[in-house]
Amino acid sequence: MERIFLRRRGNRRWRFCPADFTETTEAVCNPARGWYQIFTFYAEKEPDFKELEWCIDKRDALDLVRINIGAFRDRSLKAEGLARIGRILSFFRKNRCDVILRIAYDHEGKAMEREPFFFEWVLQHIKELGEVLQEYGDIIFVFQGVLVGNWGEMHTSRFLGADKLRSMAEALASVKGGNTYLAVRRPVHWRMLHPEGLEKGIGEAAARDQIGLFDDGIFGSESNLGTFGENTGKKPGWQEPWGKKEELLFEGKLCRTVPNGGEAVFGESFYRQLTPQKVLAELAQMRITYLNRTYDQRLLTLFGQWEYSAGGVWQGKSVFDYIGGHMGYRFVIRKVKAVFKKEGPGLEITVQNKGFAPLYQEAELFVFTEDKMGPGQKKKLTWDMRSLDPGEEKTFFCDIWPVEGPFFLEMKRKRDGAVIRFANSCDKRGRIRLGTLEVDS
Repeated sequence: MERIFLRRRGNRRWRFCPADFTETTEAVCNPARGWYQIFTFYAEKEPDFKELEWCIDKRDALDLVRINIGAFRDRSLKAEGLARIGRILSFFRKNRCDVILRIAYDHEGKAMEREPFFFEWVLQHIKELGEVLQEYGDIIFVFQGVLVGNWGEMHTSRFLGADKLRSMAEALASVKGGNTYLAVRRPVHWRMLHPEGLEKGIGEAAARDQIGLFDDGIFGSESNLGTFGENTGKKPGWQEPWGKKEELLFEGKLCRTVPNGGEAVFGESFYRQLTPQKVLAELAQMRITYLNRTYDQRLLTLFGQWEYSAGGVWQGKSVFDYIGGHMGYRFVIRKVKAVFKKEGPGLEITVQNKGFAPLYQEAELFVFTEDKMGPGQKKKLTWDMRSLDPGEEKTFFCDIWPVEGPFFLEMKRKRDGAVIRFANSCDKRGRIRLGTLEVDS
């Protein structure tokens, strides 16, 4: 272990022994990222919450909650639907799960039959849903879609023209909770909601209105099952689908400030074109934060059979495990160096984001000392971990007070105190040891 000796005035000598910062390949369960499972409900039927308890996967910090409101296509949700939706979300809050929420009229690919006949009912339902969206905004990470389309995926509907799409998106934006991101199915949908000329300010615009993407056709075909357009040789317009190469570049800019996630699909005539390198490169370019852990098993099994071979601590692990470890943000402490100033000692802490995406929610960090008697002094840091882009490495400075003993670092989500773990060796509470400062007289 490296030892750093620092001198101060007189005969006092400061000695800092940094900890070991080897990156772990163990699963790190952090909020608002990673694998998820789908839970499907019907707004007219009361769930069996006791049975549902057995279905929660404790490995996951996210669940996708699909709620079918097709039975209310021509009537208000207020009579019974809203109360039941509230009880469903309350269940996931009690189980400390972040929620990806999709409320839709159809779960069978029959949206044209299940959606309201009059568009006014769609807007009315969005307005009514505002009650639960705001009440449970602390756990709703992403609201997917705009209620319409087959499976709520924003296709095969009479209500997806640009004007109606804007009306639904504006209605949702006006009633959602402040911590909730909205998500549309295709990049062209996002462009339909924003004026042309944002090529250099896509991320800033997305941060303002909190509208990201979701893609339930990832790897299903060259176009991700219609997510992207075809390369026709001519430059398409702002409100037209672009080719895959252009759309992936667009997603990389857009999702610097808003999340992207969905499902990986086995394409019968396309999967042979996939390689581990291609899959990982595209997920990184899309800045993927979350994926379904149960669908599509044919493709996920293939990921599990592939071996990661690009070196580093993940060498020899499966591509499936690598994806699970790198969705969203993944913070790794690389090194800690003690420095000495006139005011006293300090630490330079170098952190890298090895994930596919940034951290989208504000976090708080604290450095503290601890010995056999328990926690000692604690200092809140002013770092903004959201500033770390995927692959980026930054060195942060932290003043430390002149006391002896080991130093630890902890990070928590600001709004609820949920622990955010570094991908180094941490204790059971998610705190990472930085090193020990000793003082000789």
